[in-house]
Amino acid sequence: MWNQSRALSGLLLLSSLVGVTALASGPVKYQRHASAYDKLPPARRGGILYQQLSGNPKVINPILSADNNSRLLEGYLWATLFTEDSDNLAPLPYLAESFEVSADRKTYTFTLNKAAKWSDGTPVTTDDIKFSFDTMMNPKTEDAALRVYWEGVKLAVKDSRVFAFSVDTPKFDTLRSLYLFSPVNKKQFEKEPNFNKARAILSPVGNGPYNFKSFSRDQSVILTRDKDWWGYQLPHFKNRFNADEVHFRIIVDDNLAYEKFLRGDLDLFTFNPEQFAVKVQGVDKEKFGKSPQDVKKGGHRVWAQEIQNRAPRGFTFIGWNLRMPMFQSVKTRKALARLVDYKQIVDKVYHGYNFQCTSPFGSLSPNSAEDLRSKDKMLTFDRKAAIAMLKADGWADTDKDNILDKMIGGKKVPFQFELKYNSNNPLRAKIAQIVKDHFKAAGIDVSVKAVEWNAYLDDIDQRKFESFILGWTATPYPNAKQTWHTDSEKDQGSNIVAYSNKKVDALIEKSNVEFNQDKRQEMMKEINRLIYEDQPYLFLSEPRSVLAGFNAKVSSPSGIWAMKYDVSPPDDLFQFVP
Repeated sequence: MWNQSRALSGLLLLSSLVGVTALASGPVKYQRHASAYDKLPPARRGGILYQQLSGNPKVINPILSADNNSRLLEGYLWATLFTEDSDNLAPLPYLAESFEVSADRKTYTFTLNKAAKWSDGTPVTTDDIKFSFDTMMNPKTEDAALRVYWEGVKLAVKDSRVFAFSVDTPKFDTLRSLYLFSPVNKKQFEKEPNFNKARAILSPVGNGPYNFKSFSRDQSVILTRDKDWWGYQLPHFKNRFNADEVHFRIIVDDNLAYEKFLRGDLDLFTFNPEQFAVKVQGVDKEKFGKSPQDVKKGGHRVWAQEIQNRAPRGFTFIGWNLRMPMFQSVKTRKALARLVDYKQIVDKVYHGYNFQCTSPFGSLSPNSAEDLRSKDKMLTFDRKAAIAMLKADGWADTDKDNILDKMIGGKKVPFQFELKYNSNNPLRAKIAQIVKDHFKAAGIDVSVKAVEWNAYLDDIDQRKFESFILGWTATPYPNAKQTWHTDSEKDQGSNIVAYSNKKVDALIEKSNVEFNQDKRQEMMKEINRLIYEDQPYLFLSEPRSVLAGFNAKVSSPSGIWAMKYDVSPPDDLFQFVP
């Protein structure tokens, strides 16, 4: 993801390697400049911070994980080669102290920080880098979603601290993909016969600011701060990661989690829109302060704030299994998109805190096609038009059973299917019911099914679904290949729905080797238009803001709401109020 001068600041390096077509006259060497984190005031350390985990982590391993619960824990336990500044995503040293990019962008040489250590006290070396790289690139390792970013990458180890990645064809995000690499401990895994099921996964040896203490299924995950953590020597980590312990209470039910937050059993909380609108700003309004100062004056235990998004945060969608004949017609899928009352979902489910989505990259992304939000291009609710579109595509109730049917491949196919969503997600349950009701009015029979989170993820990975409700998080520098390229369907890749469009594939391949940021963004916008036209997902909504709650006992002197990008675990800026 990421001109001529040989030594550049993090931000200039990031933008230049992404956005300048001309190659440098010599190697580009990393030079650290000031970070937003450097300005953090001295922190008070100690105490226990309580947070919610919405389900059991599926796997605690940075090579294997793909779900948010697992990734959340890993941010505390493992370090990446470089981290990023929260204001501008400029790279900051972490496991590696420096990197150098060759003039042709084909070789990326990293030098490990000699202070970097594993939680067992042993140094992080290139042996760990090589073992982790080889494991990640092994086709038997269940990490297809990660491996797509590493296609064509080779590794050469020079000594115990210096190693180089090389590529034949550099891509716009090559540098960023490489420096966000998070290695595992070779010693812990090398004798395991099956890395995917290694016992070490539940007792990890990490190199991050916290150590793994315990995991009680359906109860909690407990992490303890490494008080002698080597990372505190780095200026951007000096006043972060302040709680002595972080306890993740596994609470699947959001409403139960809300009650626990009010009682003081959770210190940080993210409200869903219904909770924020109905409770925080409604029936429980008097229980909340509006700021840390308000909490001190009024004696409130908790306070809440709406934090406006300044970067894309992801979106919710319905995925169609395009392997099924009934979903293979673009005309049919566009008709389905006109059967959903987006305003009802935005107003009744999200209480106005979301808005209709038209982009797989997030509307705040410069890669999104803004023209799709115009009145004549946005697919809005119009049942009459949708029914006409279905009729034109061959759907009719030929046997008078109130369910549409169609001859596909010589067989009569009734328009009925199952819509899955993860259980204990009341918002998705409401969306499923709204979709079911609107589709029924058009002659489409939808049955809805709630599935426990980890079982749900297994169904997604194994393609055991007809349709499903899910959400993707967003990144400021998306690589569309992970989700939208035809090749990304295989090996449990992230092209879950088996979408395939040769024009999209070609544009993805072209955009990924384009270093001129403006040109690449135009390609990404065209990818957005083609995907929205094809409707492999029914794009539902994306959030306007983060609805955050805080216990009065914690404080964030700089204010996490001042940070533009989420680049680290959510407690790293907090400390306890004296």
